[in-house]
Amino acid sequence: MKVLEDALTLCKFGKFHLLLLAATLCSIFAAMLVTTTSSYILPVAECDLKMTIMFKGLLNAIPFLGQIGASLFTGFLVDTFGRKIFLIGGNVGIFIGTLIEGSSQTYWMMLFIKLIEGISLSLSFSAISSMLSEFTPFHVRDRVLLAYSGFASTSLIIAALLAWVSLPLPIHVVVWEGYFELHAWNIYLYICSIWSLLAFILYYYLPESPKFLLSHGQEKEALEVLKTIYSMNTGNDRDSFPILSFNTSGTIKPTDVISLKKQLVNALIEVKELFRRPLIYKLLLFSFITFAGLIVFTSLRLWYPQISTIIENYSKSNGESAPFCVMITDYMEGLKEVQSRAMRNMTEPGICIPKLSGSETYMNGIILGCISLVFVVISACLVNSVGQKTLMFIILILCSICSGSLYWTKQSIVIAVLMSATCGLLQTALSLQQNLFVRVFPTTLRALAVSIIIMVGRIGSLSGNIIFPILLSMGCMAPFIATSLVALGLAGLVYFLPNVNEENKATGDQ
Repeated sequence: MKVLEDALTLCKFGKFHLLLLAATLCSIFAAMLVTTTSSYILPVAECDLKMTIMFKGLLNAIPFLGQIGASLFTGFLVDTFGRKIFLIGGNVGIFIGTLIEGSSQTYWMMLFIKLIEGISLSLSFSAISSMLSEFTPFHVRDRVLLAYSGFASTSLIIAALLAWVSLPLPIHVVVWEGYFELHAWNIYLYICSIWSLLAFILYYYLPESPKFLLSHGQEKEALEVLKTIYSMNTGNDRDSFPILSFNTSGTIKPTDVISLKKQLVNALIEVKELFRRPLIYKLLLFSFITFAGLIVFTSLRLWYPQISTIIENYSKSNGESAPFCVMITDYMEGLKEVQSRAMRNMTEPGICIPKLSGSETYMNGIILGCISLVFVVISACLVNSVGQKTLMFIILILCSICSGSLYWTKQSIVIAVLMSATCGLLQTALSLQQNLFVRVFPTTLRALAVSIIIMVGRIGSLSGNIIFPILLSMGCMAPFIATSLVALGLAGLVYFLPNVNEENKATGDQ
């Protein structure tokens, strides 16, 4: 792959890569909104969809279940048949799913569509980072992959802004009374579908990854793709591209026509290498770090609007703020009292009145995205000089400190900053780790390896959303102390991660 790395360097970083980054941005926005929109619409749609606390938790978790079920299968297919087709298909699935979700009139309809969106998300997600990495020149690859991580942070800002603009609106459009009615949350979901549509359009006009084509014996097609990139980025004629072949003979090998059955057999033979030494050890290490990291990150991110609402309502009810644990404990005790009263008084339920989130909740969502984005930008500036492993270690130590400091905080803005910093630092550390594992595994196994790691991570996300309220009921600081300890443990595991820049310096990424 050294000749391919040289070819990408000759193509430079230019217009083509900006178009690729735009497609990546839209695809990441679409993917993140699949799992993020639920946390904002739950309070607003509570009465329309007749949701209990259990139903809310299930709606938050169901996209991850869809991803877990499809990740292994889609990862294998992406490595076998290419990145582009699944990026297009996945985003089309998310677009159609979000439109239907926005038209949902019952809870069970929305739950089923969220599951389908999770499956569609798994089609595209494992291919996004592979596609971006395989098109990017070696000398800017780390920074571009960190920009990719910054898109995830930006999506949190966009989700909060769109929710703030649309959800408080008094919208109630009756299309067919009793059967099809639209509210503010329906419109919010319709707006969120735009990103997957844009991603589909952009990926449709982008070529297949040259590294994938070359690894599957399609040398002529890979060379044509590189000529296109070279022409777009430099303005020179396609035929002036200095590399004429990827082999020592100087001639282009003809592309072999391989049947579907043969492609699948070859892919299954290659898959065995992933479960042999040394790749299996790397796969297990990356999977465990992702699992542990996403247990705490996803639960904090999805519960953050709820915690923010608790703090906001406490301040309104009592006229002043209080220490973090006092406010959380007050809410938990009030919740137990309401549940106890409901068990004693089994009367007819009254009129359902949704408790809308205030502006502070949306502002805190924006703060979370902004702080996460700042950390990613700082990491992008420091990664080449400090090194990925050292930077990841420092970030995880800081994350542990921020999480543990919540106990002594009182002001809501300080709580918001510390919670946002904890989430942002965790996200940045996981992004740095992702930059490593998309480069460690060979091209023919990359999407499958990424899918396995993502699948294990999604199991962590599911587990975290179940464990978090249990820990919260045990004591205010229990989930945050757990977060602090997990971050410290992950900092210790950083030592065992491979140093990709040194290992692949001579030959380029595999």
